[in-house]
Amino acid sequence: MQTSIAIDGQTRDRAAKRAKAQRLPLAAVVRILLNDYADGRLNIETHTIAESIPVDARTQKSMDKVVQQWRARIDA
Repeated sequence: MQTSIAIDGQTRDRAAKRAKAQRLPLAAVVRILLNDYADGRLNIETHTIAESIPVDARTQKSMDKVVQQWRARIDA
């Protein structure tokens, strides 16, 4: 059985170049990755980086009030 997947050209070209340097067909790289993912040997995760956004005092006070209300609900 064959399956087609869509990969953007830049990513495909970079992966193909590396695979060629290691004397692997790109299809083998994809097959290895999919097998490892299916077998639980490869995990895909994401990390979030918090960004500080400056706000004026009025907005900060309003946000602090909302947080205080939510904390009161959780503690109840």
